[in-house]
Amino acid sequence: MTCSPPRTRINGYTLVELLVVVGVLAIAGTLLLPNLIDKGTFAIQAAARSIVSDIVFAQSDALANQEYRRFQFINGTAGSDGFTGYCILRVDPSNMNWPYDESNADYIEDSMQVARNQGNFIVDFGSDDRFRGVVIESVNLDAGLDYMTFDEYGGSVSSAGGVPGIGGVIDLTSGSKRYRVNVAPFTAKTTVEVIELP
Repeated sequence: MTCSPPRTRINGYTLVELLVVVGVLAIAGTLLLPNLIDKGTFAIQAAARSIVSDIVFAQSDALANQEYRRFQFINGTAGSDGFTGYCILRVDPSNMNWPYDESNADYIEDSMQVARNQGNFIVDFGSDDRFRGVVIESVNLDAGLDYMTFDEYGGSVSSAGGVPGIGGVIDLTSGSKRYRVNVAPFTAKTTVEVIELP
């Protein structure tokens, strides 16, 4: 008498189990997809992150090079709303309150994007697809200025006398979204909050 080997059972998924998993994934996709497609939210979040990280960079660069740095917002053309972007400049303590003039500004080098803006550290929201539709609606730094200055110690200063900066706010909009970047006095510590529109 010959013995046949015992049959082993192969475990797998049934058709019903596979259909349940596909159904759950379809429901999850239906719920998540509209949130993922909202490019305006991604753009305004990217803009807020860019501003915050570049403020920190300007502060660190001032400290590392023992020089003054200005984080300057750039006005739009006449008749346009808000600001078109920002730049980081070297400034001399004796003329740190002079108005921004793009023709003779002393920009620091942007080694990450040398091909753009002749290597100058300029972030233009209009020409950067990451920030499409985002407007820097208003800037109120150090009681009404559109820039902040960091001294050689990395502290925020608001005048040639070395008076500590008093911080301020930067408001960004994109469609129905509004974000506010809050800048703390002297340390320039930044926080971002979502502003609910009525």
